[in-house]
Parts: sequence; structure tokens; C-alpha cells
Amino acid sequence: MAEYQNARVPRYETNGSAAYDLRRYGSAAPQRAPGRGLPEERRRPAPVRRVRAKLAVAPFAVLGMVAVMGMLILVVFSYVRLYEAKSQVGQLTEELTTLQQEQDALTSEYESKIDLVAIEERARAMGMVQPTSVQTVYLDLSGTDRAEVLQEEEASGPLASLLEAFRSSVESLVSYLS
Repeated sequence: MAEYQNARVPRYETNGSAAYDLRRYGSAAPQRAPGRGLPEERRRPAPVRRVRAKLAVAPFAVLGMVAVMGMLILVVFSYVRLYEAKSQVGQLTEELTTLQQEQDALTSEYESKIDLVAIEERARAMGMVQPTSVQTVYLDLSGTDRAEVLQEEEASGPLASLLEAFRSSVESLVSYLS
């Protein structure tokens, strides 16, 4: 029977310019499997919205921020105090030079008015005489010098020093603003 089927359909052994017998292969369109149509659309899953929990602010973070802001205020305030101190130093330096010039003028005027001859005559007129060797007394100051400064001792620890610095800063701020 296989020979019978082969006899009915001639075989083309060439691959030259002869056309293929398309009836032998059936239709030129690709065959689809039965029950299989176009692929169905795939639905993408809806994006899942992630809800973030509201973040709470830690009390230590708030305390830290307050401390940082306090330090910033103290730094700025210390720069203001430094500027005021520099301007006061400038004013006092000018006043010092003025006073030194005035002192030099007064000293030269004082020295110009001293007349030793007139002073000796006035002293003799008052009954003064030159001291004798018996009246001259010499002091021996060759010993070592020593001085004691008595002052109340204040109990000051690191906390007391910090509180005192804070108190003086607040007082200075209040006096600056008023």
C-alpha cells in the first residue's frame, strides 16, 4: 500500500527552478492547534501600596536638638561678647594714649617749675637744716620679700562652675538686650 501512495504523488527530486507542490504539504499558512486561539491577555496585578507607619520622634532626639540649639545660641552670644570686649579694648587704648600724653605734659610742666635754689632758701627761712650723721638712719632690706593674699575660698566643683558660667551668660544676655 505504501507503493500505491507513492505512485499517486509524484516526487520531485530537484531543487532547481521547479516549484514545490504545495498540495503535498497542505496549506502554506501555519496550522494552529485546535482549541488554541490567541493568547489571552495577562492581567498585571495591581500595584500594592505600601503604607508606612508614622514615625515617632524619640525624646532623646528632641533633647539633643534642644541641646545643640542651646550651644549654638551660646556660641553666637560669646562672639557678640568678644566683639564688645574688643571694641571696649580699642576705646580704652585710645583713652590710655590720651592720658599718657597728658601725663607727659604735666610732668614736664612740673619739672620746669622746680627751682632747687628757691626751695633751699625757703627751707632755711623756715628753720630747716641739713641732717647730721647722727640723724641719718639706714634700713637693711636685703631679706627676701614675701606677700600673702588672703581670700575666701569658695567651694567650686565642675557643676558649680558650669552654673556660674550659665548664670553670667544669661545676665550678660539680659543686659545686652535691655
